[in-house]
Amino acid sequence: MGQDSAEDKTKGRQSTFTQRARRAQIIDVTIELLAEHGFSGVSLSQIADRAGVTKPTVLYHFTDKATLVRGAYQHVLDAMVSSVGEAIDAAEVTDRPSAYVRSLVTHYVNHPSHTRVSVEALIHGGARTDSSARWKPVAELLKSAREARGVKSPSDSRTAALIIGGAIDAVVGEALEDPGYDAAAASEEIVDLIEQRFLTD
Repeated sequence: MGQDSAEDKTKGRQSTFTQRARRAQIIDVTIELLAEHGFSGVSLSQIADRAGVTKPTVLYHFTDKATLVRGAYQHVLDAMVSSVGEAIDAAEVTDRPSAYVRSLVTHYVNHPSHTRVSVEALIHGGARTDSSARWKPVAELLKSAREARGVKSPSDSRTAALIIGGAIDAVVGEALEDPGYDAAAASEEIVDLIEQRFLTD
């Protein structure tokens, strides 16, 4: 009896591992296909075919296409947050706004499919969030950097964060359209803008 119980537990763990691996595989394939064809150009059948599974298997993990796109978007978002978060944590407080810009541009340029999935999810997958979720963290980085540097001149951190976010979006978008565009050099221009306009008296 005890042996059967141990075998059942082992099977349960293997099943859970297999399910997690299958779900991750489906998400990876979805990211690839969304980047290649966009939301309207991708079907659950195509995703299943490329993943080497059946459509019912896809639907076992995700109730519909919109849910799957949200899952892909969440995966992309988690990867970005992890990558950028590591860069910010490794930087001095005074340099964290620059670390944010450089690491975010680098992440999206190195993972162009992530950028495309983010756009598709926002348009079709219901991934819209409060705009403050994006600008507030940047505003906090700016505020902390200013305090650490002893900068006393008044500053509108919200507007500054929106300007920085818009500049990053433009650079990443241009790099997607033109692979020859020097996004790293462009990110340094954004860093210079931050230094001169937002982090000095």
